[in-house]
Amino acid sequence: DSGRTVKELGHLGFDGRPIRSVRRDASANRRKAVDVARALFAERGQLVTMEEVAAAAGIGKGTLYRGFPGRAQLAQAVLDDLSRELQAELLAGMGLAEACPVGVLRAFLRRAYAFRVQHLDLFLMAHDGDRAEIRNSPAYLWERQAVAGLLRHAANRGLSDPADPDLLPDAVMALLDPDLIRHHRDVLAVSADRGADALVDMVFGAARIGGMGPTGGISRN
Repeated sequence: DSGRTVKELGHLGFDGRPIRSVRRDASANRRKAVDVARALFAERGQLVTMEEVAAAAGIGKGTLYRGFPGRAQLAQAVLDDLSRELQAELLAGMGLAEACPVGVLRAFLRRAYAFRVQHLDLFLMAHDGDRAEIRNSPAYLWERQAVAGLLRHAANRGLSDPADPDLLPDAVMALLDPDLIRHHRDVLAVSADRGADALVDMVFGAARIGGMGPTGGISRN
């Protein structure tokens, strides 16, 4: 309608619908795609294609690709969802961090390792994408922040003395790299429990928890 003002037209999308309506549709389609992908990935892992997700979600392939440029980004979105559930679980124990930072750090590391083993296909699919995107994902940033906070609590209590506390959280995240965990599982036949134990030992050694250096014995406080 030529009588519409520029201001009025500014509220419309390219198809003439109000922008808010377009955004609601996009948000609903994204949610549907993530929910469907989560179920399909859990069932068939890396065999799932984007086309299958679009068909099962009842949305067009173009719509799916507008929300997720590739399978790596879709897998990361599913991981972010799962990680929010993990965060709720871990936060329940974080209240003890002040009183028992070493025990909470040990439990956190073991759970983070187990989470990667449980969802390894998803992590590997996400890692097919841009590594910089992964390091900036909400799930990765939250885990790194939690590790840094727990290490800081331990240091403040005099329970650890890391050589470089600023770099240690990144070293911990590197030990949780999915490709490394796949190597543990597929090449070295390392069980989830053994891998988690080794992770705790390496981190506690690097953090000098219990006064021990990286190559010394580990205090089990």
